[in-house]
Amino acid sequence: MMMRGADQSFGAENEVSRYVRRANLTAEVLFRGKWKLQILCAMRSGPVRLGQLARIVPGASKKMLTQNLRQLEADGIVVRKDMSDLVLHIEYELAESTREGVCALLDHLAKWGGLQFGKLGNDKK
Repeated sequence: MMMRGADQSFGAENEVSRYVRRANLTAEVLFRGKWKLQILCAMRSGPVRLGQLARIVPGASKKMLTQNLRQLEADGIVVRKDMSDLVLHIEYELAESTREGVCALLDHLAKWGGLQFGKLGNDKK
């Protein structure tokens, strides 16, 4: 009987461990670095070009934005679309397979932040 309780505890510990690993991996992929959260928020409403992104995310150089976009692309979060014919035209957007989940997560973070830190305009910085 005591052995069974230990097995149940071990199973619960494994479940917590798996949960923590998944949460850590998600946070690392989506939020690692200074600019990823802002890039993802900018893509919520649709595709963006690098120049647009540079205006939306003040303080980030095009080099840093490009590095972050490449990481997000490698992780399968963002899709790069080359729409060039005669003129260079590259757009980045959330991958179809991740759009819903990423947008839901961002919405939840914004809502939680509003509740936790006060109404907009009074947010802690």
